[in-house]
Amino acid sequence: MHASAVVCDERVTENQSQSPCKARHFKAIEGIPSTYIYVEGIDKPFWVHEEYLVLQSVFFQETLQNVTSGDIITITLPSPDTFEHILQYLYDGDADKWYDTLTPENYFGVWQNIESLGLGIEARAICLTYYHSEIKKKNLNDDDDDDDDEECIR
Repeated sequence: MHASAVVCDERVTENQSQSPCKARHFKAIEGIPSTYIYVEGIDKPFWVHEEYLVLQSVFFQETLQNVTSGDIITITLPSPDTFEHILQYLYDGDADKWYDTLTPENYFGVWQNIESLGLGIEARAICLTYYHSEIKKKNLNDDDDDDDDEECIR
């Protein structure tokens, strides 16, 4: 399953009133413009900074390359509920903090989002470490062969 994005151009023309999107764009970090992102399935928006995300995500590289001021981006992910913790990790790089948010119930959704967002080896390593330390270890019926790695990354 892949992530997808829709960019809505809401720029104001001379004869229009102020676009509702314009007020949502701000500079939270001086010199780094932010973009407003909605994730389908989550009731709150996220302000993101292109500079943080494009270096860590193939999906965001492709999605944000043509975004201009006033655009709204709506993305669809396999597991919307796990996105906020992933986004926090992309900003702060705190692997231990992100690892602590993984559970047997959300692990596979996190993995699907990692795949869909095209995240790098560091994010994959955190998820695989959780799998080997928590999921595989707790599954007493596991026959301990390495084929489980293939299922983990599907």
